Amino acid sequence: MSKISEQLNVLRTSVESIKKNMNKVEMENSLLKKQQEDLVSEKAELVKKNELAKTEIQSILDRIKNFEIN
Repeated sequence: MSKISEQLNVLRTSVESIKKNMNKVEMENSLLKKQQEDLVSEKAELVKKNELAKTEIQSILDRIKNFEIN
């Protein structure tokens, strides 16, 4: 084989390796984006539940205060 052919084969192998790595990174990136979306959604739901719980607790405390006053 000529030196140029060898260099082309090395380059071809490198390009194939880079393509495989790029595909892997793209897949990982896609999965991470989905996880992030799920976590953002879960956080929003938990914040909503937390606010509801705070409201309910405040209502209970207000009723206790009113009970103590009367």
